[in-house]
Amino acid sequence: MPTAATGVRRRVPHYRQTTDFTCGPASVLMALKALEPATRLARTQELQLWREANSIFSGPSGGHGGCGPLGLALAAHRRGLAAEVHVNHRGVFLGGRTRSKERAEVMRLLQARDLAEARAFGIPVHYDELSQPELEAALAAGRLPIVLNSMRYLHDDPTAHWFVVTGFDAANVYVNDPWVDAKRGRAARDMTDAPIPRRQFGRIAAYGSRRERAAVLVGRRPS
Repeated sequence: MPTAATGVRRRVPHYRQTTDFTCGPASVLMALKALEPATRLARTQELQLWREANSIFSGPSGGHGGCGPLGLALAAHRRGLAAEVHVNHRGVFLGGRTRSKERAEVMRLLQARDLAEARAFGIPVHYDELSQPELEAALAAGRLPIVLNSMRYLHDDPTAHWFVVTGFDAANVYVNDPWVDAKRGRAARDMTDAPIPRRQFGRIAAYGSRRERAAVLVGRRPS
């Protein structure tokens, strides 16, 4: 993938996730709105996206599941966007988040089904890591990266999370983060084009002791 000159920004409308488990769907909604302005930003859309893309048990007790990169890419594809998946391993995505063998097997089966469907739709799936220059080049080419991250830097919370990359300059990577913590005095504007120093971004854009990395690139389909 070619690299881009430093300095690219995209206008991406912010959408605040309405549950603690729909960061992925909220990120897809933001990308949809940016690429297809007629998209309606609504909680019903957010929850429908979650229902389609849910494949991960949240935490050791199960809880409401989160969404993996294949599920998010499929949801974007069904809504008319081009999608491409990058993940740095072939195992069960975030499989370490459950200690239950039964739940891990559920996750494995769902991931296998999503992978088969992605291949049937022709969605590219790459087992690699995208560098900052590669993410920047994708953004410059009109694709919006939805990136796995840890909430520790922006929210002091070591939870797996998704956000949308909206820009780069020499010092920072800019993101729309769907989590808005009103209890800490945050507002949507604080999470819109939120700056993350480039030197920090590489550490943030990974999760857990296994340093899992994933990104879903979404854009308009070629006419």
